[in-house]
Amino acid sequence: MNDITFAELATALAAYPEMATWWGAVPALPSNTTVAEFFAKTLNAASRAAAAKNASLPAGSRIAAYPAPTNGAVTIDPNGFGTYVATFSVQARVSTDLNIVIAPNV
Repeated sequence: MNDITFAELATALAAYPEMATWWGAVPALPSNTTVAEFFAKTLNAASRAAAAKNASLPAGSRIAAYPAPTNGAVTIDPNGFGTYVATFSVQARVSTDLNIVIAPNV
């Protein structure tokens, strides 16, 4: 399956030079790890970390930036291997030029 590379991501970030430079310097992912896998696992971990932190935060200050993924129906291939499509996301309050980005609190 096709995926983007970190170099392609850095190029797409040209409007944000500091971030583009940082992503451009990121070393290659571990063998057989795709960019999609990196973000899926990272965002899933961020969701779990926020949920754990939110357990001790009062209403109005809980982190809403990393919702749990939404999962599609499981599909079983002829070999009995099951997969599903998961959608991971980030919610942020942003300025119109994307130069200010903060995690919203609920």
